[in-house]
Amino acid sequence: NTKIAGTGGHEILAYTARPTNAPTGPLPVLVLLHEFFGLTEAITAKAAALADELGCVVVAPDTFRGETARLPNIPKAIWLALSTPTERVNADLDDVLRFFDARDDADASNVAVMGFCYGGGKALRYTTQARADAATVVFYGNPVSDTAELGRLRAPLLGVFGANDPQIPAPVVDKFREALASAGVEHDVVSYDNVGHAFWSDMGQIEREESPQIDAYRRATAFLREYFAR
Repeated sequence: NTKIAGTGGHEILAYTARPTNAPTGPLPVLVLLHEFFGLTEAITAKAAALADELGCVVVAPDTFRGETARLPNIPKAIWLALSTPTERVNADLDDVLRFFDARDDADASNVAVMGFCYGGGKALRYTTQARADAATVVFYGNPVSDTAELGRLRAPLLGVFGANDPQIPAPVVDKFREALASAGVEHDVVSYDNVGHAFWSDMGQIEREESPQIDAYRRATAFLREYFAR
């Protein structure tokens, strides 16, 4: 529902959600990055819920530029994730935040970046490489274990993983946690037992208060609420 002119001459499509009862004044901005299926209804539903929950603007950009994949087309989803360079995503996110920085109803200096799976990895690369002052929320995204790279972060980080995730096994999560501590980054990294990758798939799980999805949701919203209020 939002079209943003990219500096490369292309158009960036994004779903933007604002609180139903918006507070007065400019609102913080949460950038929400989709999974490797692309910008789907599951992500836009999360965006709408988070906007109401947090009282912020949530923007979910289409980093695949019009492409999506649906179950059971996992090969296309993998291809989309592997063929979308981080540099291009970072440039698009810069353009998105530049767009909101020009608006009176958004405070693009108060920013967090949150992503799932593919989007979790891209969120972390964006904050470490381009927007170190933004908070990071990584839901089962590919971690960074380089202490120097993580040391660029100037805002807190929340990492959420499943202990039974074969894509990101426990030793990788442990190394991520240790690297964040070594880098002096304020962080909270949690691994939930008995779940694997992509365990929070839709808002229905939150409405039904399924576990551990509801705990992960509450942890993430508490983290973001505290960060935006600083």
